[in-house]
Amino acid sequence: AILQRVREGDRTIPDMVRAIYRDTDPRLHGAAGLSVLAHLEDLTARGLVVTDAAPAIDGIFTPAG
Repeated sequence: AILQRVREGDRTIPDMVRAIYRDTDPRLHGAAGLSVLAHLEDLTARGLVVTDAAPAIDGIFTPAG
C-alpha cells in the first residue's frame, strides 16, 4: 500500500497516513506515521523509493527510477 501511494503521487508521510488510515481515529495517526516511516526506510534501502535526505518523518519520498 505504501509503495503504491508513492507511485500515485503521495510525497509525504502525512499524505500517506491520511490516505491509508482514513478510517482510523486521527488520534492514532502519529503512530501510523511511524509505521509508514519504517516501511519507507525499508523501501529506500531496497532501492524502490528515494528521498531528499535520510528517511525521516518530514521527508519527501518519490519512486526510484
